[in-house]
Amino acid sequence: MQTVLSAYAFALAVVRTPFVPTEAFSPPGSLTPAFTTTTSKTTMSHPTHLQASEDENLNYEFAKGGKVHPFEGGPPMNIREKARQGHAFIGLSLSRNHSPGEKLANPDSVSRQTQFDFNEIQDRDYEYFIATNDDGWIVGGGENGDSTKLTNVDSAHVEMTNVGSFNEEWGGVSRERIREAMSQIMIPHIAITPSFVMRNRDVPPEFELKFDLEPKEGVEVEQWANWQLRFVMNQLFELLDNPCRFCPGPHHMSYVRKAGFRSPEHMKQYCEKIDGVVRKWRERGPIMLEPEKDPTKPGYPSEPLGSELESPGGVYLFKNRNEPIEYFAPNFHPPYDTPEKRKIISDILDKEWIE
Repeated sequence: MQTVLSAYAFALAVVRTPFVPTEAFSPPGSLTPAFTTTTSKTTMSHPTHLQASEDENLNYEFAKGGKVHPFEGGPPMNIREKARQGHAFIGLSLSRNHSPGEKLANPDSVSRQTQFDFNEIQDRDYEYFIATNDDGWIVGGGENGDSTKLTNVDSAHVEMTNVGSFNEEWGGVSRERIREAMSQIMIPHIAITPSFVMRNRDVPPEFELKFDLEPKEGVEVEQWANWQLRFVMNQLFELLDNPCRFCPGPHHMSYVRKAGFRSPEHMKQYCEKIDGVVRKWRERGPIMLEPEKDPTKPGYPSEPLGSELESPGGVYLFKNRNEPIEYFAPNFHPPYDTPEKRKIISDILDKEWIE
């Protein structure tokens, strides 16, 4: 495990200009993460895309498809020829209501955690940003529509396993089969630690808060940051072998898409700011997500899913990012520092998936 305490250690945000800044511009320092982690044996990688000759194209008289190469085939689903992408998944809900404090936040957002204020890494006043996707800021309370962005509740989440849909004819998996799988796996009390912020490869990019598995040499496995996420994912991958199954960029929370900055200098200032925010969160250490429990507070889950209020720290089944529909409470309880439980954790984290 290597930690380098320098600017941008936790803010890996090199974006392209309108300012979507171009590839030619980069903040001071290296584009290589200053904070690095050793990956586990579990490997998640995109499949090799189909290749075509450089000059082959799909330009017809009334259909301008452009060059075939490089072929972009969508997410790396389990059995491509039988899959149809959907947006149902199993993961964490990090949504939170920020009304009335945040004037543009959606008052209908549900507080399924109160431990993080993700507005600390957003730019609601557009001091640094000049543009975002039409859904605006998708965490930190979401959007109430007054900014002309799409009206959306806070949909902050971390995917562990994307199952596509609940329709088996589309390569998905039924809710009954999901419940059966969830009853067979061990769900620990999940405590998370943000790793760093980075941009993805989209053009313009989206920004993600990463929750990487962080192995440390000489440190026991139950003390590795975010081990619980890979622990649950590996068990689900073994039990759910449906065609659409995959995990997008394990593991992250997207918070803005089609990001554009006012200038390279504004991007630099933004990166410096969020570096400090993530550093502060890391100093706090792993923290378990707990929903709002005060019925008088905005965002209280007035229609709770299962036992989420009494037994927090588990995982949710989502129909899509705006609709968590079922909750699965922890059933693998601490302490985790016994020889027996360390072996269970290590054995599951050692499983290898090439996706």
